[in-house]
Amino acid sequence: AVVSTQSGHYGRGITGTSSFLTVSEGQLWAQKRKVMSSYFTKIHMATMYDKMRSYIDRGLDQQFGEISRNPRETPVDLVEFYGELFQFFLGALGCDLDCDLVSGNAKFHNDIIQKILKWVPQQFRPYHEYLKLRMQPEVGETIEKVIELRKIANQILTVKRNSMKEKGFDPNDIVHHIIKGNSKTPKKDPSQEMDDMMTLFLVIDNMAKTLATFFVRVIRMPEIYTKIMEEVRGADLSSLQTMDKSLRYTEMAILECLRLHPTLMRGIRIAKKDVNLNNGMKVRAKSLIFFGQLILHKNPKYWSDPEEFIPERFAQGSATIAPFTYLPFVAGPRVCMGKHLAMLSMKLSIVGTLRKFHLVPVPGEEKEMEWDNRFTIVRPTKGHMVHFLSTAGA
Repeated sequence: AVVSTQSGHYGRGITGTSSFLTVSEGQLWAQKRKVMSSYFTKIHMATMYDKMRSYIDRGLDQQFGEISRNPRETPVDLVEFYGELFQFFLGALGCDLDCDLVSGNAKFHNDIIQKILKWVPQQFRPYHEYLKLRMQPEVGETIEKVIELRKIANQILTVKRNSMKEKGFDPNDIVHHIIKGNSKTPKKDPSQEMDDMMTLFLVIDNMAKTLATFFVRVIRMPEIYTKIMEEVRGADLSSLQTMDKSLRYTEMAILECLRLHPTLMRGIRIAKKDVNLNNGMKVRAKSLIFFGQLILHKNPKYWSDPEEFIPERFAQGSATIAPFTYLPFVAGPRVCMGKHLAMLSMKLSIVGTLRKFHLVPVPGEEKEMEWDNRFTIVRPTKGHMVHFLSTAGA
């Protein structure tokens, strides 16, 4: 772990410092977590399953339509493809299926999100370098996009506040949970709702990057890809429970993907008080503590053949995994609330894709794979350009 005392501008300007992801104040965090976590439980995901499945199907159909309108030889960027899909999915979850503010404009939203994620890591540079970056034209354009996205988020919040007044709280509406969570906080600051909305726009992209990485990996491993294709074709999607049972190997492959390529290569916590560690090191209160999932997930002390992609290592679930050595969703009180939503939506997306298309690398990149492992969401930088070949008649 790495400790830093420079916690001054963490998160500011993008998600703010009061979102359910970046907030560090105990009472504020606990209240937001209490309200929002009910939306993300496995039980609630089961009740939302049919609706979520329809959202993913609609989003994929929209993306497949884009592919069909391009020349057949045009390659598809997996990062862009699934980025747009999950902006559509978020719009469907929180802003109604055909809402022009998000779902009807997923390409625009994804473009903004990718620009933001490109520059977020730079705020962790020394402050004088951070100020120099602000003078670059592309950074200025990104800041303008952030402002535009926050305006859209404000429009959504206005619509949703009105709907809550007219019809009451809807437990299936993720934005209603944001509004309710903030209405019960000690400091009723409107910017807190905005911070939460911006966080949603950004973290939904975790799923998109993981799916892009998943396909970059498996389409270059014929034996694994064949097993997944066979499982997908026979999967029972009638309920969340039957889907999980019939996509066991696919889930193992996703988990192995998250081991080698966790969506965040390192996590952050803030020390609440001074702590003396066993090695004699002192961690001062309010220090930032960085811990490396990427390093932990490849430590040969805990993993055999750590650099190899072996889905079977998860055949027994977590039974054979040493505690706190596998942290794709982190752990403890601040474990990722959206982990069940993430796994559900990624499985549905994989099935929806592979039942209609066979993915192949572009010529010359059959073995090319590379990832950007900077602070923000890990993304593939080589191997992500593919051809979608229809399975109709196959």
